[in-house]
Amino acid sequence: MPRAQRHGQAALGFGWLAAAIGVVMSMTTLALPAHAWEVGEFKNGMSRAEVEQALKTWNFDKTLPAGSDGLFAYDLPNNPAGRRFLFTFCNDKLVAFDQEIEPAFRHFVVIASNYANLYGNPLKVIPYTSVIASGEKSLLAMFWRKGSDYIGLKYALYPNSEQLSLTWQVNNNCWQAPR
Repeated sequence: MPRAQRHGQAALGFGWLAAAIGVVMSMTTLALPAHAWEVGEFKNGMSRAEVEQALKTWNFDKTLPAGSDGLFAYDLPNNPAGRRFLFTFCNDKLVAFDQEIEPAFRHFVVIASNYANLYGNPLKVIPYTSVIASGEKSLLAMFWRKGSDYIGLKYALYPNSEQLSLTWQVNNNCWQAPR
């Protein structure tokens, strides 16, 4: 006869403890905020006004609306900083941030290799070619998952230039991430 029964105690065993821990863990998990990207002062979920306020300390040469859901901050060509940021909003909440970096295929390979070492194989790869007014545009984009975030790398070749950008995105109600 088990000890608990011999002493008039209920024979609960450890099953109830495991169940209680499971309930507490699931409640704790639900109460924690979802992982969200943060780059400098810019965080997923910020309002457009908060992003515009934070941008004031960055001293960009220009900040312009980019369609109804975007904000483009950049330096003029004669500025050695050469920064270019694109913020994308959904229902006035920041859901994507793109930062252009010095375009070179070597940089693309190094960053893609570093991301693969950190996050494994890409979740999504987008090869894309299209015809634009000045000729052909070719794009290779790769996206990795980090928690609920998508971290991406985009390399675009144009007839007379190239573009390399890092992107951070989250799922939202306006478009399907990653893109």
